[in-house]
Amino acid sequence: MSETVKVACIQMNVSVCLKHDNIQRALQMAEKAVSREAELLVFPEVFSTGFCYERIEELAEDVPGPTIDALCDFSKEHGCILAGSIIERREKDTTNKKDQTPSQYNLGFCIESGKLAGSHRKVQLYGPEKEYFASGGSIGPIKLKKHDLSVGLIVCNELRYPEIARKLAVEGADIFVSSAEIPDFYAHPWRIMSISRAIENQLPHVACNRVGRGKRTIYPGGSLIADGWGRILEEAGSEETVLIGEIDLDKAKEIKQKGSILQNLRTDLY
Repeated sequence: MSETVKVACIQMNVSVCLKHDNIQRALQMAEKAVSREAELLVFPEVFSTGFCYERIEELAEDVPGPTIDALCDFSKEHGCILAGSIIERREKDTTNKKDQTPSQYNLGFCIESGKLAGSHRKVQLYGPEKEYFASGGSIGPIKLKKHDLSVGLIVCNELRYPEIARKLAVEGADIFVSSAEIPDFYAHPWRIMSISRAIENQLPHVACNRVGRGKRTIYPGGSLIADGWGRILEEAGSEETVLIGEIDLDKAKEIKQKGSILQNLRTDLY
């Protein structure tokens, strides 16, 4: 019998700046996911706050902090893995008065069985994010105990840079997980890129986007789960939902071997 992992995209609406409400909503939807035996749950980008720029310093958290603690408690209770991103408070160098770097990071996280297994500070910021977030300085997969998986965590705009996914794959990622807040005008490219990153690296991809209406745009959802050939296993519409899919890990390894993309890289040329 093949080894499988059941995954879930928590495709939720996000109420900007209302952290408590968002966390409660996220955990309610996560309850539905684990009741259907999901083991790996993915939330949208900055799901607990949205891009609340007007109160960003107030809502930013140390890690560990309230949001991560709540997720760790849930993960411990249900023995599951949780991934997504939040606004992290950055410790500034108070001795350097010339330091104009923003006081926050967009922090991707991966929690396993009640503990923070790893994190990733978003390195490719988009538009106004550059005014409010510092850029991360490292890229690498996060190692999990369950199924001996290594997760390549991608935060929203980073999906537009195939070099990030490739670096994660070369360094041993078994599966891509992307956490996004993509607006309607970019929904089509995001879908194509989500599938492309899977095909380019012969790896499964769990891509989670938010839904709902923001101040200036609509978020269309469209979360998807694809295998390493880019075949869609499950795909959501534009409504709030818990998208469940199953990834066959033995087939994932087989696809990676048959594709042989990573083995045939010409690192002498590129």
